Amino acid sequence: MSRNPLGQIRPGSASLAIVACLLTFLIAQPALPCSVCAGDPNSTMVQGVQAGVLVLLAVIGVVLSGVAAMLLFWVRRAANLKRLVDAAEEAG
Repeated sequence: MSRNPLGQIRPGSASLAIVACLLTFLIAQPALPCSVCAGDPNSTMVQGVQAGVLVLLAVIGVVLSGVAAMLLFWVRRAANLKRLVDAAEEAG
């Protein structure tokens, strides 16, 4: 929908958008599943895809665990540094 310089929607643009949406829905073809999705759940292809998904989930888990460990290390390091700075200020 196009707008004129005052920010108002032009009258013909709404009907053009509606016609474009209707044409898209009328022309669209149904999506057919691939052989992995519609195939035998015990086939080697499906088992391979499932193993791949599990490996990717494991990689994501390891990476997120590493990020969490790094943040925990930084928090502990900042607390230790603050404690050392406070002790130095009291002594000095």
